[in-house]
Amino acid sequence: MRIFQSLHAKILLGYCVVGGLFVALVTSALFQFRVLQNQIAEQRQVTVFYDAIRFARRMEKNYLLYRRPTDLKEAIEKANQARETFLQMPERVRNQISSPQDEIDVIRYAELLEELSGRDRRTRIPQEIQDDLYAVGNQLLKAGETLDQHASEHLMTVVNDHQHDLVVTIVAAAVLVLLAGIVVTRRVVRPLRDMESRLDKVAKGEAGRVEAHSDGEDSELRSLAASINTALSQLENRQQVIARSSRLLALGTMLSGVAHELNNPLSNISSSCQIMLEEIGELSTDEAARLLSQIDDQVLRAQRIVSALLDFSRDRPSLRHRETLAPLVEEAMLLVRGQIPTAARIELKIPDDIAIDVDRQRFQQVLVNLIKNAAEAFPPEGRIAIAAWRESLPEGHGTSIEIEDNGSGISAADLPRIFDPFFTTKAVGKGTGLGLFVAHEIVTQHGGTLTASSEPGQWTRFWMHIPDMNDA
Repeated sequence: MRIFQSLHAKILLGYCVVGGLFVALVTSALFQFRVLQNQIAEQRQVTVFYDAIRFARRMEKNYLLYRRPTDLKEAIEKANQARETFLQMPERVRNQISSPQDEIDVIRYAELLEELSGRDRRTRIPQEIQDDLYAVGNQLLKAGETLDQHASEHLMTVVNDHQHDLVVTIVAAAVLVLLAGIVVTRRVVRPLRDMESRLDKVAKGEAGRVEAHSDGEDSELRSLAASINTALSQLENRQQVIARSSRLLALGTMLSGVAHELNNPLSNISSSCQIMLEEIGELSTDEAARLLSQIDDQVLRAQRIVSALLDFSRDRPSLRHRETLAPLVEEAMLLVRGQIPTAARIELKIPDDIAIDVDRQRFQQVLVNLIKNAAEAFPPEGRIAIAAWRESLPEGHGTSIEIEDNGSGISAADLPRIFDPFFTTKAVGKGTGLGLFVAHEIVTQHGGTLTASSEPGQWTRFWMHIPDMNDA
């Protein structure tokens, strides 16, 4: 039903069910107590009737023996009390546990005692009156005893029934509450756990969005998924802005080095052209071909530098493709060559057949940022070693890359924070604290892992693993 596609409605239904069970339990208990209270009241009436008859009989016998007026007066009072009590009993009680004759006997007994009070107590009471008193009184005693016994038995039956009904009600309420709890767990807790699982996939990078189950999902969860997806989209946009800013910053830093790299092939081209112009009529065909070949090589070299620079700076959608790793590293080295001291030693241990599933531009930014970070840390005669290999890890089968330098290293206190945004140990104006943060974010978006280890004063090593697309 549409109304129950809401956590609020399901929880409210659970409360209503529990509340209804509580009201039913209380109502049942009150009803049972009411029945018990009525039975106790009936038992009290029977007891009063029986006690009044017995007391009246005792006072009657005392009067017949001792002729004391007070005994007769008390006997009459108790007989009248018995008559009134008997008449006040529910008709149901009188019909079930007595006979119509008992009502006549109660009235007759009170009338006989009244008749005695009108006689002179010094005269002898006729035997027939005494016989009537005995017969009627004895019959009333038996009726009272029967009433009392039946009322006690009925009271005990009502008490037992009340206990049984109370136990049944409590058990039924417990079972229904348990069933309501199971229903609430399935209809409320399970969707929340499913949402938790979907969020966990997003946190692990296995999904970029929270999957929305349009059919049968609670409105609150759909709204939550939409809000989270909106927040993720905004966060992704901001990360792209940060990545672009970091790329532009790196591009500005690289321009001087790239200008120096372009100056070399341009100088070689200029020198070859000067030679050809000065000796145009004296050069042999082979010598001219050699100079033109040098010019062509230097033009291609300049084209590669400009192409790598344009490829690095261009904005385009993020798309992962199978790329050969060695050319990517060479292009990154070409972009940062101007920032690496000429005396530095660069060691590349990358097999030619190793490929990696990456977004070319973004992964180049990772390599540029990591190589720049290494170049800024080691002395003029420093060393950068870049190695790569294939391996299987919990993240999936893929390519692992290690970039190591023999620079100043990172202190143990700073190491846990190096991937935080805007964290830098460089002097003011020398760094923004975005390079390693952006590199870490890009690797994470590829479903990979980027870590760092260091020995202060000796070396720093960055290790990353990029899983293949079918494992990411």
